[in-house]
Amino acid sequence: MYKRLFLPLLFFCSALSYGDLPSSPGEQRLIIQNRILAKVGDKTISVLDLVKNMDVFLNRYYPQYANSNVAKYQYYSSQWKEVLLQMVDHELILADAEKLELKVNDAEVRETLLEKFGPNLMSSLDSLNLSYEEARKMIHSELVVQKMTWYRVHSKALQNVNPQEIKRAYLEYCKKNPSKEEWVYQVLSIRSQNEALGQAVADKAYSLLKQFPSQLSDIVKQLQEETPAEEPPAVSVSLSEEYKTDSKTISKSHKQALEHLVINSISEPLKQMSRHDQNSVFRIFYLKNYVKTNPPAFRSISEKLQEDLLQDAIETESKLYIQKLRERYGFDAKSLEENIPSEFQPFALR
Repeated sequence: MYKRLFLPLLFFCSALSYGDLPSSPGEQRLIIQNRILAKVGDKTISVLDLVKNMDVFLNRYYPQYANSNVAKYQYYSSQWKEVLLQMVDHELILADAEKLELKVNDAEVRETLLEKFGPNLMSSLDSLNLSYEEARKMIHSELVVQKMTWYRVHSKALQNVNPQEIKRAYLEYCKKNPSKEEWVYQVLSIRSQNEALGQAVADKAYSLLKQFPSQLSDIVKQLQEETPAEEPPAVSVSLSEEYKTDSKTISKSHKQALEHLVINSISEPLKQMSRHDQNSVFRIFYLKNYVKTNPPAFRSISEKLQEDLLQDAIETESKLYIQKLRERYGFDAKSLEENIPSEFQPFALR
């Protein structure tokens, strides 16, 4: 039976200690209320332990804020609970690594120390209030966690992301992102109660437009001027606004009229029934532009699909691994929150 590593949360009210971080002239002081927050096996985790880990992160990724007490306070206050849970999980992973007798050699630790803190190692550690031994242990634990994460999580995730899964993801991508057609066009409509007259005007319009389709507006004006001014008009000629539509929004009748046209061409007059007054309407479609966008080729996105699948698999395997560790060693994340007083505030600015 595995040894239970997580013990009840410890709060020693009689051992409260307060620390403050140096501040620049005129800047508020950052007050740290240090308490033991959790104990995992023989390892205790205090507020100061959280601060050291958060300082290393801040110094490495956001060095411009490393000396600002206000920035530190905002970061500490918003992230300390998440960092605490992460540190507990790392201790569980270290316990799992100890069971497997996983080793990290000194050369790896020294190399990572220099990579993380730079060639001026001791100076960098001093600025972070870290001793060399503290930094060495921190890096050693980090490398062990990385190796265990590779062994327990990444290797399994890689096995799950095979060529068949990538092809399946591509088919799903194409299903969600099908080919898309886009049309830009106008419609010339000719209406008349006298079908023969409407047909004659439509034929004339088609004859003119067939030679000069780009002069559509001018030809429409010409036809309108030639139409007798009477009420109601014997024939009316109108030009629609410019339509911009795609596969999802275009009407069936318009698509049928446009699908055989090439750019900058017109359709023959199409006789249709007006829904308004049931009279015949002759319509001529002018296609200004047409674009068809196909899904990207498998080869062009297969690498990204693989990466996305791998990240999803890593996230899934990571959650399963941590869940198993917590169950194995008797850790309940909820109890950790319950044992910390809701009013407890580890950080303050004064």
